[in-house]
Amino acid sequence: MIKKITFLLCLVAAGFAACKENKNSGCDAAQVCTEEFRSLGVTFTDKGGNNVTVKNVTVVNLRTNIPLVAKNVLDPGFAPYTYFIATDSNKDEFSVNGDDVKVTATSTATNKTVSAILKISGGICNCHIGKISGPDKIVFE
Repeated sequence: MIKKITFLLCLVAAGFAACKENKNSGCDAAQVCTEEFRSLGVTFTDKGGNNVTVKNVTVVNLRTNIPLVAKNVLDPGFAPYTYFIATDSNKDEFSVNGDDVKVTATSTATNKTVSAILKISGGICNCHIGKISGPDKIVFE
């Protein structure tokens, strides 16, 4: 009977030790994340601030030189002129300190092309993606 109790106690202790182990070594073990789901987007406008319809939109992480496609975009239709660059589902495609991301698009009306650089963070130790720098609106001159 004592052997069974000792075995069960050892099993429970091993289970607690495994749960306490930090899967993300090097990350803050006390970090608590919210359950919100973040997405980052930009709009395209002309000099007058009017929305511009675009085509051939490309988004490239300049650190990896890999094109980005926003995953699991939750668009309720309230922002028809917003182009989503990334969501929390893309978090692992960015470094913790942030990566420069080049967004390029062409106006459907004028065929002019415009680009902008945004810095987006993510990575294993961040709970969510975040825009460190860059415009919310990309303007066609």
